[in-house]
Amino acid sequence: MRGFWLLIHIVGFVAWIGGGLAVMLSGITAKYFSPDQRLAVYQIMGVVTRSLIAPGAVLVVGSGLILSVPYFQSSTVPTWLMAMQVFGILGAVVAVGIVTPTAARLARLSLDPRGELPESFAGLRRKQAIFATVAGVLALAALIAGTVFRG
Repeated sequence: MRGFWLLIHIVGFVAWIGGGLAVMLSGITAKYFSPDQRLAVYQIMGVVTRSLIAPGAVLVVGSGLILSVPYFQSSTVPTWLMAMQVFGILGAVVAVGIVTPTAARLARLSLDPRGELPESFAGLRRKQAIFATVAGVLALAALIAGTVFRG
């Protein structure tokens, strides 16, 4: 059964980090598009966030907690495991609680009557960029703690 949960854990990380990288590159590329094309890219980014990033983060945290049970039943819990869990849970909370709703709001935007980006776009995009970066850094920190520092 451990192999199944490890598979779920890895698939979750691939979805979370892979989706995050795809969204990041899409956002960078979309800066140079016309307003209508830019909003279309943000609609796709909303789908990727909702379909890959958020479920991936949930799968990672859920499977990670299940995989950690044997460690918590023993007398000592390794430092790398505690670091991985703290970074992973914090990253998932940011990804699911802030990044996903912001991506949904961005995906629902439409052009204003002049054919330009709506006023709310810049603030939402800035919020998305900041918190998606935080979630991604925390996910990478968890990955590093669970691999490099595992020893």
